[in-house]
Amino acid sequence: MNSYYDTMQVCKKLGHKITDYYDTLPNHRQDHCHKCGSMTVTTCEFCKTKIKGHYHVSGVIGGSRPNVPLYCHNCGEPYPWKNVLYAKKLGKTLISPAKHILDSIIGIFKK
Repeated sequence: MNSYYDTMQVCKKLGHKITDYYDTLPNHRQDHCHKCGSMTVTTCEFCKTKIKGHYHVSGVIGGSRPNVPLYCHNCGEPYPWKNVLYAKKLGKTLISPAKHILDSIIGIFKK
């Protein structure tokens, strides 16, 4: 059984995933992000290792889609979009409890 990782292409500025099938589906490649216009990358800028994309397993169709990584799996250095994605995740974590409290207060005043 032959298994391998495809390469992921990511927007360098904001971490938008362009494709996780860069090697096997070249028609999905883009030089610039369709969401923000920034340049795209497929390798770590420190060690030049390819960003892990879809994991292909011989005889298996489908599978889960990988998330955009924050750090290089080879050298451990952060990708350029790490701080942006981390801030988004942190914002969602902080907003969720605040939204719940606000919804509860609004519910009290509606009664």
